[in-house]
Order: sequence, then structure tokens, then C-alpha cells
Amino acid sequence: MVDTEAEDIVEAIAARYLEIGCSVMTPNTKRIGLIERLIREYQIDGIVEIDLQACTPYTVEAYTIRQLAKEKHVPYLAIETDYSQNDSGQLATRIEAFLELL
Repeated sequence: MVDTEAEDIVEAIAARYLEIGCSVMTPNTKRIGLIERLIREYQIDGIVEIDLQACTPYTVEAYTIRQLAKEKHVPYLAIETDYSQNDSGQLATRIEAFLELL
């Protein structure tokens, strides 16, 4: 939420957007902290990271997320896709296998 009572609303909007854990921000400690919080808060069983082939920042960050999952002893699956139907069968198989692992 943006502070609509702020003296400078543009600054308030900018401050809000800078709090988002986006992979483009570097270093991206906010996103890592958010994932750590979600692991604790929701007691997650596994992490599935889906990276769009054209989105290099998230693909580059996959290593860090994989390391975090390993540190927290949480199973991790990375999927890189272009969101076409071409790989849907392969992705379904990988996701089903990951769910069986959990």
C-alpha cells in the first residue's frame, strides 16, 4: 500500500516500489528475505521457481534461491520455460515427480 497522506505522493509511490523484492534490484536481499520469511511463516514443503526464458535477471538469481533452499533444507525445482505449449508435457512430468518427492 502507498501512503496516500504523504507530503510528496510521487516519493511515496517510488518508496513503495523500491520495497518490492524484484530480481532487477541488486543486491537483492529483499527477495531473499521475503522467501526466508515465507518458508517460516507458511512452513513450505518445497520451492518451485519458474523462470521465463526471456527474463535473464530471475534466471541469474536462480543460483541464490537454490542455495537458500539447500540451506533451509527445502526441496527446490527450477523450471525454465517460454510459456508456450511445446514443453507442457515435460513440465508436467517434472512437476509430478517433484510433488512425489515431497
